[in-house]
Amino acid sequence: MKIFETKKYIENMLDSKNLDIAIVLGSGLSFLEDNMENLKQVKTSDMPGYPVSTVMGHKGMISTGIYAGKKLMIMAGRVHYYEGYSYEEAVFPIDILKALGVKKLLLTNAAGGINRSYGPGSILVLEKYIAPFSSKYKKVLPEPYSKELNSLLEEAGRNKGIEVHKGCYAYMTGPSFETKAEIDFLRLSGADAVGMSTVPETVRAVGYGMDIACISRVSNPAAGITGKPLSHVEVLDTAKRSQESFIELLKEFIKLI
Repeated sequence: MKIFETKKYIENMLDSKNLDIAIVLGSGLSFLEDNMENLKQVKTSDMPGYPVSTVMGHKGMISTGIYAGKKLMIMAGRVHYYEGYSYEEAVFPIDILKALGVKKLLLTNAAGGINRSYGPGSILVLEKYIAPFSSKYKKVLPEPYSKELNSLLEEAGRNKGIEVHKGCYAYMTGPSFETKAEIDFLRLSGADAVGMSTVPETVRAVGYGMDIACISRVSNPAAGITGKPLSHVEVLDTAKRSQESFIELLKEFIKLI
């Protein structure tokens, strides 16, 4: 019933038919809503049945519009398991995208850097993920991310002269940042970046047969890398400083899909 009510609300308020791609934005990340044609927006807090983000840096807004001839949906209002939501509630936005007929999905997130080669502002195109401390997501999907979409993200980076790395994302449930010991373990397990989102959405979207890709933008060194304490304010500050390259990459990617 929640899915039906939310779907009908979106259909009445937004231009959600025949979307070329949906994009989920992570902490402090924004896109080009102001530059989209036929822009329509709704607050997630006004939508029936839709979980509301309580985390600073998530706008709680869903937008539709056209950019470079492609019809987009931008979801700036991710919710997380650590906010007190169930996993079913955390992936509810993906359920809605499925109900709307979305076939392609780009997830983005702000992540802590584990690989010392990737400093703050670095962009990673995910090839895989791990979730070693999660009983629900510990079993990893073998090839969760679309090779075709990843190839287009890499091509977009080359076209714009933006360095794009390939990497593995480690999922942690939060809400606290990880300990140094946990980061050391994740590094030994092959993780390049760590965060508290993305994997539940990935698993649900793959289960629906969507073509999915994910960009992680390194916002800060993970625990123990620099010896300094971590903060969500640092995550948002780095996201703001490296916004230009992120937007340019996405704009070029959209032209290629």
